[in-house]
Amino acid sequence: MRYFIAIYVIVILVVVSIMGFRGDLTENTPLEVFPDMDRQAKFKAQTSNNLFFDNLADRLPVPGTALRGNALEIENVFSKTPELSTIEYRTGKDSEGNWVEYIPDELNIDLALMRLGREKYDIHCAICHGDYGNGKGVLAKFGIAPRNLSDASQSGTYLESAGRWTDGQIFHAISMGSASGIMLGLKDRLTFKERWAIVLYVRALQNYVNDATVLAKRGQGS
Repeated sequence: MRYFIAIYVIVILVVVSIMGFRGDLTENTPLEVFPDMDRQAKFKAQTSNNLFFDNLADRLPVPGTALRGNALEIENVFSKTPELSTIEYRTGKDSEGNWVEYIPDELNIDLALMRLGREKYDIHCAICHGDYGNGKGVLAKFGIAPRNLSDASQSGTYLESAGRWTDGQIFHAISMGSASGIMLGLKDRLTFKERWAIVLYVRALQNYVNDATVLAKRGQGS
């Protein structure tokens, strides 16, 4: 028994002498049985790396990467001379907090922007709101009633004369989602330009459906 106690004490002394006392300061490299990734062979953010031609450790995503997070335009963020957009472009409101009536002037409204809006609408919006914005997407078959975006002959649409939403309000709804929480915001998936492009495409859908509705009513009247 006395040998066991002696050996036990020696083992304790050896372990303590090797591992050190918890909280003690030392300049020696500690012996880590389980390092738990405390130290990694990596470059920290905003540091230099001579491996790359620009000597920057921070790298842009590879082409084709599906971005997640804030949907910022990465090329502009990392540019030496970034372009700062207006508050209307970023929020859908002016400096006084009022909704902007139309798409900001800094966007060039052309066919390319319309195509971009249709592409992003088909990906993110059509499943709920339908191909024509009438609220009859796939989810409508499961008891969910997405808002009608287009047909002015129905109540609850963005085209109603008494409660027509401005472009800024639609942009905000796309960015932040609905107040009810049924529709989630897309600000982490779509850039500012893509959200405004969807606004443009929604307006085009509204005009198309509205004109078709008027023509149908005329046909019924005749």
